[in-house]
Amino acid sequence: MNEIKNYLMKLGASKVGFADVNGLASEFIDLPNGISLVLKLPKETIEYLYEEDYEAYWKSFHYQIGQLTKISHKGERYIKDLGYNAFALTMKRNECDMKKLLSILPYKTIATKSGLGWIGRSALFVTPEYGSAVALGAILTDMPLEFGTPITDSECDDCTNCQDACPVNAINPQKWNDRLNREDIIDIEACAEYVIDQYKAGLGCTKCMSECKLTQKYLKNK
Repeated sequence: MNEIKNYLMKLGASKVGFADVNGLASEFIDLPNGISLVLKLPKETIEYLYEEDYEAYWKSFHYQIGQLTKISHKGERYIKDLGYNAFALTMKRNECDMKKLLSILPYKTIATKSGLGWIGRSALFVTPEYGSAVALGAILTDMPLEFGTPITDSECDDCTNCQDACPVNAINPQKWNDRLNREDIIDIEACAEYVIDQYKAGLGCTKCMSECKLTQKYLKNK
């Protein structure tokens, strides 16, 4: 297990964790173990948001997704070479319903169950090291893994930066825990409508990420 973790981090993953995902998605019932991949976004990528240079931001962001996809596929091959089944859960393979902003098996679920972070007020995945300035990926496998300790409650403090910054007031005051539904913490319809409109206009709605206190701390760290 340390071998696969070290291999994935040498490829460029910032954090790697292991989770029990058995039964979470019927499409992947034969692959009950999840490997969560966290890739920090470069600081200059986030700086583009403050400069409102969305063209540069999306170019950089999609480049990072491309890197994460390469890591996932190489990890899949590595595990298969060990004699186990594996499936790189890339964005193309983990189809997202844009109206609901929901994929078949959410990367955030695998990541929280791996113990790599939690869900912020904004419904974005948050890490202590990088805030929400991360891209997520995963590999599913039947390879035996020692699972991390799941994070089941928000570790955000009383900060409301993301809630205050939301242009459509979609973020509810309720902090996340894994007993809640997503609708308890965010009005996903209001969020999705605005996000899609912004994306079509070549802009972005990323204030909940850029205004996150931990994201800003990451930017300031040398």
